[in-house]
Amino acid sequence: DLLELPRGVPVVTRDQVARAKPDPDLFLAAAERLGVDVTDSIVVGDSVWDLLAARRARALGVGLLSGGYGQEELERAGAYRVYGDPADLLRHLDEVGVRAGP
Repeated sequence: DLLELPRGVPVVTRDQVARAKPDPDLFLAAAERLGVDVTDSIVVGDSVWDLLAARRARALGVGLLSGGYGQEELERAGAYRVYGDPADLLRHLDEVGVRAGP
């Protein structure tokens, strides 16, 4: 409710999985719920725990510096790329394999 997401947008929370990050359960459950292969997924996270879980799930991990961790820490945890904040990531989506629509 706080995020004001449109109806029908899938949401998977920590309460719905057996183990929390850095275990990959959350990302595996989200991929299953979306009907996609987790190896075709991009996980955007701002903590080493997010990126360790992404790596363990075999998803592409992208780090954001907005969580208090440094670039080197996020890279060591498995970040493919690290960006300053969500706006910075949006400007560089092509670097992580996301193409703009037609």
